[in-house]
Amino acid sequence: DDDEIYQEFEELDFDSLPDRSDMQSIASNDSFYPHIGCIASQMYCSLTPDSPEPISFFNACCNNNAIIVKIMIRQGVTPEEVKETDRNGRSGLIMACYHGYVDVVMALSQCPYLDVNWQDNEGNTALIIAAQAGYVFISNYLLNYFPGMDIERRNCHGFTPLMKAAMQGRAECVRALMLAGGDIQARDNGRSLTPRDWALFTGRYETAHLMQRLMSKPCAEQFCDSFSLEWPPLEELVAKAQEPKSYRRRLINVLSCCSYRIYINNKVNPVDEGVFDHMVQLTTALASPVMATACHTVCPGSPPCIGKRRPAVQEILRRQRVSELKRLGPDRLNNYKKFFQNSRVLLIPKAKDRRASLQTQLLSDVAAVAMRRASLLPLNMLRRSSVRPGIVVPKVRLCKAPAPCFVPEKLKQSGYNNDLQIPKWNYKMKRIGRRQEEELSKQNMTANSQSVNVSCWNSPA
Repeated sequence: DDDEIYQEFEELDFDSLPDRSDMQSIASNDSFYPHIGCIASQMYCSLTPDSPEPISFFNACCNNNAIIVKIMIRQGVTPEEVKETDRNGRSGLIMACYHGYVDVVMALSQCPYLDVNWQDNEGNTALIIAAQAGYVFISNYLLNYFPGMDIERRNCHGFTPLMKAAMQGRAECVRALMLAGGDIQARDNGRSLTPRDWALFTGRYETAHLMQRLMSKPCAEQFCDSFSLEWPPLEELVAKAQEPKSYRRRLINVLSCCSYRIYINNKVNPVDEGVFDHMVQLTTALASPVMATACHTVCPGSPPCIGKRRPAVQEILRRQRVSELKRLGPDRLNNYKKFFQNSRVLLIPKAKDRRASLQTQLLSDVAAVAMRRASLLPLNMLRRSSVRPGIVVPKVRLCKAPAPCFVPEKLKQSGYNNDLQIPKWNYKMKRIGRRQEEELSKQNMTANSQSVNVSCWNSPA
């Protein structure tokens, strides 16, 4: 859709383009974007026989020219330009994933006519290339923002992206693919091994252990809105602590209060579903009281799970929009009209636009009210184009927080305090003192050597 492309790439940093003396600026003085046939076309059309060859869409992807890729997508690309490949059958998206060009991959998510499941001569897709190389951000972006991604597409050897990531030891890519719904029981055409078998066969034991841990806990419950923040065994442990204590427990409590403390080695190995596991779930949960998340998932009711295919963000939003429209019913248009009629704002002119000859008219305009039909529209329905006039969505600017002026008070430590104290590490002072001692010893050695040389010269022959 042209409107979506305009809305996505409306703000481009033209200052970051290369400064060439034989090219004019692509930004004109009387408009935000130039006319396609005048100035901007000079980037792709040769003016003189000595001018360089026009850059193609495929070459822009291969050379990490993200700005050029965005401009070409905004101006419109043909299916032939998008489907251009090299002699090995690799498309622009595959080349960007091969070299790790994150900005180009993000720009290609808005490109029309793009086949995300395109395979080269060896059957490798963009996801296979990114997972094999260990590009975690690119792999997650392909899974989340490219609709129609086939995560089980195999190459000529029968390897899936999960198999390639497992045999190369790319643990984070393996985690992303498994949580996206990758098949952990798939087998290749040659040795007929599963992804975990390939990790063990190639000696990637950490990756195999990670896969085993994920299979033991297949669902990330803390990312669901129905996750309970209370620790399940807490009630049982509280009831056990309130029971009457035995003579042995009372004796241990008395000895712990004495000046001569007895330390008993009570080291316990971590257990599954213990307090440490609950601490990790509590700190990473959506409703965590300890940490504030900057962004939330678009589907909190369906957390990621092993073996469950996770659709792209565009597909999730489309389904939510369809469900909202079905829930509103056929009267939604009448409801919008009612909203528009109740939305009114005052028109107040700026100080620089006020003139003495128009004061009477301006006063009447200020007193009047005008309709503003889009004030109650959701943000996803607002046009954000800088070329066409319309409503401008306000920008949010983040400023740096001021320096903290709070000085914590020093707590007085008692002699018999059973609580743990913050350790004081003096390794830095020891290292500085050791360095000063070495420098002093070197100076003494040089001084002694100089004194010996002077005494030898002054001694009679």
